[in-house]
Order: sequence, then structure tokens, then C-alpha cells
Amino acid sequence: MLKGFGEIKLVSRDEIQTEKWEAVSADSDNSIFQSFWYLDAVMENWKAYILNDYELVFPILPAQKMGINYGLQALFLRSFSVEGKAEEKKMEFLTQILEKFHFFELNFVHQTAIPSGIQSSQSVYQFLEFEQDYLLTFKKYSENTRRKLKDFQKSKAEFKEISDVQLLIDLFQKEKGNQFAHLTTSAYQRLTKLMKNALENNAGIIKAIAFEGELVAIGFFIKKGKQLLYLKGIVTSSGKKIGAMQALFDRVIQENHGTAKGLDFGGSSDEGLASFNKKFGACDRNYLILKQNKLPWPLNNVVKRKLGI
Repeated sequence: MLKGFGEIKLVSRDEIQTEKWEAVSADSDNSIFQSFWYLDAVMENWKAYILNDYELVFPILPAQKMGINYGLQALFLRSFSVEGKAEEKKMEFLTQILEKFHFFELNFVHQTAIPSGIQSSQSVYQFLEFEQDYLLTFKKYSENTRRKLKDFQKSKAEFKEISDVQLLIDLFQKEKGNQFAHLTTSAYQRLTKLMKNALENNAGIIKAIAFEGELVAIGFFIKKGKQLLYLKGIVTSSGKKIGAMQALFDRVIQENHGTAKGLDFGGSSDEGLASFNKKFGACDRNYLILKQNKLPWPLNNVVKRKLGI
């Protein structure tokens, strides 16, 4: 252990000092996912490992069953990160935390230093870095995206102000419910709470487009500091024909161009979604998937079969 390392405490959610928590992660590129209100929505009753007086922090939802400690990735939370300015202590901090689990599979930001013995792989998301002004960013758009924007202008479709996130949930279930049958009622409730939490904390942006009297596209974005994240959206078949989703993204890019570093598309390894994102000029960025299974035989084989760890 590093000399003068200090003490790591596991702190329950109701004991976390939110002002100190937010101050630690304020300048992080992962600040949205680290926000206490974001974590409140996706990991109810989460806890945090805290080094000394918020020198380093790490959120987690530790689980236990039959004396086995484990950690799994929460839905709608892309990546964890160790936050704090004590860079020289981050490896030791994360090592001590992960040693407490018999098995885990957790996503981390790409910059994370991987503790010894931990399995790692990578996945991708797409990020559009904004140029000096909007017109330079617009030049990154593909011909297909620009053509869709012209289709939208010709369609006479209109942007509509809405504040009810349930409209997005309802339209998503109507259009994609069968395709995303794995999303449970609990998952939709979690997403709804996340969007409401963002709006209540002045971080939510909801955009909608109406065409011929019906909503044909809705998108929800989160803005915190210079970070801008696309969370969830849906477009109908008629909306696709007029380029509604392209128009929706372009409007958000224009409105936030001077205050955000870029647009995080939320990312996908799905070729179709990734292709859509890249047509705005977005590029792949990586995040890490760390996992380990320290259970004895035959329990380790059970976990491996069920979870691939």
C-alpha cells in the first residue's frame, strides 16, 4: 500500500454529502454518469467507496447472495470511473475495492488503470467533437444527413415543446416494444425516473417533432457543464421518411454548440445505430469492460455459464 494512503470507507447513499460528491466529479468527462441524481435513478440504494475526505470516490451497488459478494453493471449506466485529483492513488484505491468482490462485470472509462489480474475487453460509443463554430461542425455531416435535413425543411414538420417524459416512453413502447421485449416494467420505470431527475436538476433537454398532427420523433438529452449526452429517443416510420431524427439531433447540436465540448451519442456497437451516429461526423471512442470470477469450483462454472464471467 502507498505510504500515507489513508482510509477507504463504504458509505450508504443517505450519508453521502452531495455537494462534496458533485465537486469531486465536476470536471470529469464522466460527470453525467457520476452525478448523484443519475445514480439515484439507475442504482437505487447505491453506496460509495470514499477515500479520506472525498479525496477519491467510487459509486457501486454491492450485492450479496449466500455469502457471495458481487457487482454487475446497472442498466442505463454506461461506465463507472474513479473520481478525484489523487491520481497516484487511483490504482490502489480501485484494486482494494475490486478485491472485495467474488465476481464482477463492470464498465469503466477508457482511461482507467487496470489492476493486475483483472480481465478486460473494450466496447465502443460514438462522440461528435464540436468544432470552433457550428458551420465547421456541419461540414462533418454526411451527404445523406444533409439530404435528410433538406427533406425535413420541405416537409413543414414542426418542433413541439413538451415536458412529459411519458410521451417518449409511450411512443417508444408503441414503435419498439416488440424489438425491446427484454426491457421490463422496472426498466421503463428506471428510465422514467432518470429523465425526471435530469429535468428536476436542470440537466434534461427534451425535443419533439410533430408532422401532420402527430408526434413523429422525440429525443431526450442530458446537459451538465460542457458534457452533452443523448440518452434515449424514438422516431416513427413517417418521421424517418422526412428526416425527423436528423433534424432533432441537428437542433440540439446548434443550440448547445457554444457551451458543450461535443455530443456523446450514448454509443452503440450496433452497426446500424453506429452508422447513423457517424453520419454526423461522430467517431468511435472506447470504454472498458472489466470482469473477474474468483469463486471456487463448481460455483465459478455456474457464474461463467450464466453471465460469461
